[in-house]
Formats: sequence, C-alpha cells, structure tokens
Amino acid sequence: MTNRYCSIKGRIERQPSPKEELSVYQLEVAVRFNDCDALGHVNNAVYFTYFEECRKELFRVFNPELDTHNWNLIVASTKCDFLSEAVYAQKLTVYAWVGKLGSSSFEVEHAMADEQGNWVARGRATLLGYDFNDKKAVKMSEEIRSILLEHSTCPDGVPDMRS
Repeated sequence: MTNRYCSIKGRIERQPSPKEELSVYQLEVAVRFNDCDALGHVNNAVYFTYFEECRKELFRVFNPELDTHNWNLIVASTKCDFLSEAVYAQKLTVYAWVGKLGSSSFEVEHAMADEQGNWVARGRATLLGYDFNDKKAVKMSEEIRSILLEHSTCPDGVPDMRS
C-alpha cells in the first residue's frame, strides 16, 4: 500500500512513517460522471460513499469475511465538512483512521484530498457494535479494541472538523 500524507500547510508532500502506513487506510478514487450532479461537481451524498468504501477494511476487524448474514456493526451517525469542490475525472485520495474509541462504539475519521494535495472534505462516522437478533449495542472485546487502536494515527495536516 502506498500512502502519502500532509504537511502542516494542508498539502500532501511526504511519505508516511512505517507506523502511519500501517495505521491509516487509503483509497484512490477517480471521480465518475455519474458521481456528479447537475451543478457539475460531486454530489454531496457521494462523499459518504467514498468514505464508506475507504473504511471497509476496518469492517474486517469485526467480520473478516464481510459476511452480511453475520453483520455486527451499524452506523450511528455520520458527518461531512465540504472544504472544496470535486469534479468529474478528478483523482482523489480518501483516508480513514480510528478516532475516539468507546466501549461499544468508535469513530472513524475521514479526510479527502485532490491530486494537488488540497483538502476536499473532512468526515466522521460513528460505528456501533450491534447484535441484530437482540436489537442492542454490544461491547467490543479487548482484542478488537487493541486492533482498532493500531489504526488511530491521524495523518499530519488534516484539518479539524467544524463544530
């Protein structure tokens, strides 16, 4: 996996340290025509799809085969700050890492940058361990918490979420 990270100026300029490379998920996206709306830019709902696709590997911590018959996570909330416009044929890099960790939930932080290293979006999703039979939250094991903590390094220069 090749990762690139950001300087304090908010541009992607350096290679990650070995610790960062292991702790941050990355997805390269080429904006498709059908990702765009009538205004010519990426539709706001599509940002959430990009974020979800990037965090998919985190799902494997809970469900290694991604078996939907044995699913054990739900999205409790999600948020996106739109920082700059993304357009058709643009290449974007999406990052995901673990933020706050609770007993049954955790936050996945997201950031998206364009080819020039400018931030396009910043997001967050709160995921909840969930038992679909009992319809209730379940606590995460110490093993899962430990694995999630290995993926909690924020890349340099990522802007804070707006309040």
